[in-house]
Amino acid sequence: MKNTEEFPALAYIVKTLTKAIADSKVEQKSATTYTVKDGNDEIVLEQTSGVNGIATAIVITDKRNIIFSEDLLETLQDIHTTVKGDDALKASLKDTTIIINGLDIETDFVFQAVKDFLDQVSNSYEFVQTVETNVTKLGAGFKFGKHIFRLNITNEPNAITLEPRFVASFDAGIQKTITDDITKVQLAVNKMFKQS
Repeated sequence: MKNTEEFPALAYIVKTLTKAIADSKVEQKSATTYTVKDGNDEIVLEQTSGVNGIATAIVITDKRNIIFSEDLLETLQDIHTTVKGDDALKASLKDTTIIINGLDIETDFVFQAVKDFLDQVSNSYEFVQTVETNVTKLGAGFKFGKHIFRLNITNEPNAITLEPRFVASFDAGIQKTITDDITKVQLAVNKMFKQS
């Protein structure tokens, strides 16, 4: 088994989570896998390499969304900025992609912003469920009144694309309203995340 010192970025993230989550306990499953337990709930962290074109990734499974409920997404997004005096660790953290429940952190923030903007456009929008996640891509079900549609969100380095999908029998007038609203939301999230 490899020494944990070979994975300093993983160890630093585990330490950061255990400090932030009161009364949590850490269990090391292997050199590349840790479990942070919070009561009966747990967060599993695993370091991987070469996944989906990402050199190094720390894949976090957090079924109860503890990280989100504890407001730790921002902490993890800029975790490399918290390192003082260890340039190697800082560089390692900066080059590591953190993937939580299938999404990288920025894409998770984009998704939260899309839901917020849809609420602002009309209170008729309701998030139903996440259907598919793949690091920077997300498929989610939404309702507009009683009409259900799918929204595909793609977070590329230079632009965010929102693509509504409708079943063939979807009402054309409502489809146009949703498409127009999604276009406005796409502009807003691109302005927020991609233009500084």
